[in-house]
Amino acid sequence: MIAVITQAIISAISIPTEANNINVHLVNGEVVSITPKEWRKGYKHSDEFSIVYKRDKAFYQIHRKEISHVSYESLDTYDKTADFLKEYAEIHDLDEKVLNYYHTKRHKSSRTSQTFAVGAWTIGLVVNPWFLLVAPLPTSQAIGHMKTVDYQYVLRGKEWRKCKKEHKSKIKALKQKALSQKS
Repeated sequence: MIAVITQAIISAISIPTEANNINVHLVNGEVVSITPKEWRKGYKHSDEFSIVYKRDKAFYQIHRKEISHVSYESLDTYDKTADFLKEYAEIHDLDEKVLNYYHTKRHKSSRTSQTFAVGAWTIGLVVNPWFLLVAPLPTSQAIGHMKTVDYQYVLRGKEWRKCKKEHKSKIKALKQKALSQKS
């Protein structure tokens, strides 16, 4: 029972990385990388002429005419913000490697939740009825994840390991770039 609850909590937690940022490319060639948290705190103050984000307790504004385009490295961030930002600038399509990574990751997460759901229902029916109380949690997570997977981008075996390794090195490079810009 503890394993099922722990898995449900862990799969619900998402650790943000530099890849989750919204990259706003300005006309002058500069790139402003905004975290989803900075975006959430400031977008309420945005209007049709500018985008507002909050960083280090201060609000920053990017005027619409200064924006060249917006790009993403994360499917999750794209899904949450692209509809709003398309009013301000052209949204560049996600790279196929990004789609491969995130759809495969969602597929693996759904399979893990599915395994825990089957285990919880089986234990609940055969051994201990108390497991029936927590069985719907991994079941609903598995169903939710499966609905968001585009199976044409799901990778397997060596392709998945290669994609995961490339994504990890890309995240590392983005983190180094972010750290060097702060200095």
